[in-house]
Amino acid sequence: MNEFQMIENKSMYDALIQGAKRVIEKKDTLNQLNVFPVQDQDTGNNLSALMKSIIEQTKLGNTIDETLESLVDAALIGSRGNSGLIFSQFLYGLTKAHQTIDYPEFIRRIESGVIHAYKAINEPVEGTMVTLMRKLSETLKNTKQPIDNIEAYVEYIIQELNMALEQTKSELEVLKTFGVVDAGALGFTLFVEGFLQSITNRVTKDVIEPSISFEEPETIEHDHMDITYRYCTEVLLQTTTDKHTLKELLDQLGDSLVIGETKRLKRVHLHTNHPEIIVEKLSLLGQILESKVDDMRKQYQATQARDNEICILTDSIADLPKIFVDSHPIHVYPIGINFNDIVYYDKLTINNHQLFHYISKHEKFPTSFTPSIKEIDAQINFLLKHYKKLIILTVSSKMSGIHNLFTKALEGYKDKDVLLIDTKQNSVSEGLIVYEVAKMMEQKMPFEDIKLKVNKLVKNTKILVHVDTLDNMVQSGRIKKSLGTLGKLLKLKPIVSINDAGEGVVLSKTIGQKRNINKLVNMVDRIHKTSGIENYAIVHVSNLKLAEKIKTQIIKKIGKAPVYVGEISSIIAMNSGLNSIAIGLIRKDL
Repeated sequence: MNEFQMIENKSMYDALIQGAKRVIEKKDTLNQLNVFPVQDQDTGNNLSALMKSIIEQTKLGNTIDETLESLVDAALIGSRGNSGLIFSQFLYGLTKAHQTIDYPEFIRRIESGVIHAYKAINEPVEGTMVTLMRKLSETLKNTKQPIDNIEAYVEYIIQELNMALEQTKSELEVLKTFGVVDAGALGFTLFVEGFLQSITNRVTKDVIEPSISFEEPETIEHDHMDITYRYCTEVLLQTTTDKHTLKELLDQLGDSLVIGETKRLKRVHLHTNHPEIIVEKLSLLGQILESKVDDMRKQYQATQARDNEICILTDSIADLPKIFVDSHPIHVYPIGINFNDIVYYDKLTINNHQLFHYISKHEKFPTSFTPSIKEIDAQINFLLKHYKKLIILTVSSKMSGIHNLFTKALEGYKDKDVLLIDTKQNSVSEGLIVYEVAKMMEQKMPFEDIKLKVNKLVKNTKILVHVDTLDNMVQSGRIKKSLGTLGKLLKLKPIVSINDAGEGVVLSKTIGQKRNINKLVNMVDRIHKTSGIENYAIVHVSNLKLAEKIKTQIIKKIGKAPVYVGEISSIIAMNSGLNSIAIGLIRKDL
């Protein structure tokens, strides 16, 4: 009996962990090689997240099948991106045969893994990870190489995989253009190497380096408009809905559709322009356990940032026109909204129309969701790889914990040029500060000069908000129900603002919308007459008609148009309510 006749449970577990570690070691290399399907340099990150989940969550069971069942749950939960999800389905296929792991059974399980990987992909592309999976299966099944000498046999398999990996350069046009192997295919090859070398007791220190060169790809200019579907969207779902039904539901809403599964879970990966529709549709089919959206266009913009030394990172509460964000080095960290244990991401997986529909259908009022420092750190780390300096502008620290989380995350970046600013504002006034800082960068103002100007900018910025209904403030617990009822009877309309400390304050209460709007416009006019207004902007909650009316009235008063009119962030709309209007303005220096 040769060494491969029977693989014991513990040996299988150890080999899986060793394969995972092998991939993690090469995370940065995989990121550098990542040019397909989008040159967003995250394949290493995605595969590393999968492998870390495998290492941390896979439990050694009493049998090989118990161990593999634990593995596939860990893999699906930890999978990220196209490559991670496809890889998880290859591993899921290993569980689809139920006999001892002798050599013929090992080959059958690998074949099953290949079938499941291909089936997970809506449109499989050769020259990628699945090609290497198929090559492994064919090599194991068809080779005439004797297996009496296990070390020589394993070396032969690895050499065959490396040759197949090298051939990916010519199988995909984009890989040929860049002169690199496919990053996902390399990740799979590394995993197999680590796995097989563990089986033969050749641990990391004795690992044979693969013959493939790891050249960093030459950067080739592409128009970011080549990205047809902008948002890489993933949803982990507990559902009984089958994969075929999910494919029919989602197939026309984007591309790069991959659906992974275990016995109890499904994970959907899709490139789309409407992640909010994807999440809405899937929420009707089961319990959403996790969702994630990456803006591939902004990621690509960062990787091509040769002319921009400085980058802005703000939160999604800052209300800015999307077209302005897209045309400047501004990255937005989405704030979560927790609704019935589903986390929706502001301006990504939920809009105001959906928000108020959900609120009307449920008794439980949504709350904001606090992100982890780990997620914030990942965003900062990504940006500092592509920009020399970073300016972070957050919502008022008195209104949200996000500023404090950024403060903690930045403890690991004390040697970097990072400026963290508490804007002491929210919504449109926070957005205006971001707008002005972006204009300073556009004018090539030095980083140190921006530092000096931004604090004065914060002091000169103000927000005025017309609240049309008190219903949301009552539901969220911000005001007493009795006061809300009285306000409703009297048709009371408050104007709220933010004081110098960054805390919310009520400036006035008026009976009736018309009177309140007149008072709002007069407040703007008074500031114009006493201080002058450098810039202002208007945002609204599903009430463009009223916003335009207020815009016309202000122009008549001060002779100046707003720099933009737009929709309020769902985080703010959640409390300010339908039809609310916010005006952000920057006073002139006197």
